[in-house]
Amino acid sequence: MQAATQVSQGRKTVRLILFVAGLVFGGGLGWMVGRLAKSGLIDPDRFGWSDVLAALISASLPVMGVIIAIISLNRRAAARVMALEEGRPATPAQTSFYRQQAVVVFLSGLMMAAPLALIAVYDPVPGPMAWITMIAIVAVFLLQTAYNLTLWRRADEMLRQVISETGAVCFWILQGALFLWACAEKLALAPALSTWDLMSVMMAFYLVVSGVIATRRGLN
Repeated sequence: MQAATQVSQGRKTVRLILFVAGLVFGGGLGWMVGRLAKSGLIDPDRFGWSDVLAALISASLPVMGVIIAIISLNRRAAARVMALEEGRPATPAQTSFYRQQAVVVFLSGLMMAAPLALIAVYDPVPGPMAWITMIAIVAVFLLQTAYNLTLWRRADEMLRQVISETGAVCFWILQGALFLWACAEKLALAPALSTWDLMSVMMAFYLVVSGVIATRRGLN
């Protein structure tokens, strides 16, 4: 009973640290964007709602990756996040697995941020630079895919179930929403959406769903 109480208290501490880090990051990001807009380096009017949403996601993911990597350096902190029983510290293999997750999250943010960074600086984006950026995105995507496959092979049954449930919930809800929106768009009842709009919504929804399911499973 005492060990369970300590684990619960540890998780609350980790949540509080992540919440404070999120507030600090959000405030710093808002200040930086304001300074860049004021100096004329970026034009906020050139960004649509999906660009703003993607920018928030792409900025937060690398920070999340760094936080996860830092937590993985402490075996007891990693154990609290991974919901290990009896408050025992995480094993080296488990912390290594957690660091791989950090890499995947970090790379996701970089891929989303790359197109936004270019359109924020160039109008229009030079052709050669666009191709170089796209090739780099594909290379990072392949690297991230390899990490994801490795994580799936190393994951235990509970984590695989979380991943499967997240994918299933996102697929059924998003495909239903896409169908209804497409019908409304065809009937001129809703505005047209670009693939970038859809990607931004999908990523935001996936992050929310994965967070909720992981929390319900005790992974936080």
